[in-house]
Amino acid sequence: MASSSKVRRIGSGPRSGAAGIGMLPIPDPRFWPNEIREWFEGVVGQCGPLDVYVFNHGKIAALYLQDAVTAAALLEVHPSEWHTERGYPAYFFDPARIGEIQHRLGIVGYDVHVLEPFEGRSQTGKSSRARVLSITVARGKKGVK
Repeated sequence: MASSSKVRRIGSGPRSGAAGIGMLPIPDPRFWPNEIREWFEGVVGQCGPLDVYVFNHGKIAALYLQDAVTAAALLEVHPSEWHTERGYPAYFFDPARIGEIQHRLGIVGYDVHVLEPFEGRSQTGKSSRARVLSITVARGKKGVK
């Protein structure tokens, strides 16, 4: 990736094949597209500084924007899992790792919410209009496990 004033690389080398936050390109938050910011806020609503949202899309799970940066700072992220092509950070990973990621972020104080699309998605196929279900909230209601 070419160096740009809108992308920063900080820190030093990778550890055990995974990149630390210093080896991953992090687009400057001032330039993250408004469309993704609005989509994210529309889906998660108001969130606190210790809330992290994992989107389980079925075959892939993802963290976006500031949540991706948080994960990159605290977890080992392989460069192939890190994406910035659209001007914002996204961390894509195998959904089988959701429990591990919840645990690792949870032990350092983050409240990790898992969101999944509801059945019967919009026929337009626009994911920005898809409703989501918080698994964390659902499990806390009426003994749902």
